[in-house]
Amino acid sequence: MKGIVTALVIGLTALGTLAADSRVPSTSQQPAPSVSGAVKPTKKAVTVVVIDMGRIVREAAMSRAIQADFQAWGDSVKATMQPKADALKAKQEALKNEGAKLTADQKQTREKEIALLQSELGQIQQKAQQEYQGRQQAAEERLRAAFEPVLDALGKEYGWDIILNKGGDKLVWSSEAVDQTDLVLARFNAANPAPAPAPAAAAPATAVPAPKPAK
Repeated sequence: MKGIVTALVIGLTALGTLAADSRVPSTSQQPAPSVSGAVKPTKKAVTVVVIDMGRIVREAAMSRAIQADFQAWGDSVKATMQPKADALKAKQEALKNEGAKLTADQKQTREKEIALLQSELGQIQQKAQQEYQGRQQAAEERLRAAFEPVLDALGKEYGWDIILNKGGDKLVWSSEAVDQTDLVLARFNAANPAPAPAPAAAAPATAVPAPKPAK
């Protein structure tokens, strides 16, 4: 899921950068308002929080469901390839052990069979790689589309101005008092619960903890 983590971290980093860059300069350096709109008033105290995106991606119900789908798909690809891989190995070993006893035509026939199996396996691998990339991109887009509204709603609800990734390379240190990972993870899971396994009953909704008070 590395691609998923990277995509979401980039989005959060960009969000934090845009929020930081939106501050208005001091009065002495402030340019005249543009014709298109008025200058936004600045806040006396900016509320900054951090969240652990790595943990959210690992523990979110949607992420786990996506990972389970990837595992099932990977198992099906392996099941398709394994018989051909076993047959290829057997033919290669047989040719190695019996090559000296075979006629030129027999040896050529076996080599063609081996080449055909290698070609078939190569095609399956290439197709699987292309499908994997497509599935990965779709998973990233699905996570992003589900996660961004939750983060936006929480930011507006609790007055957060900047949200930083706790594991990002731009964050040197942060106090646990500003870590809102539990809240964001719970809200994300509540909005995007994993499908209940049949025929078991659906699990109760995850309780959303109260946010930590901003400093």
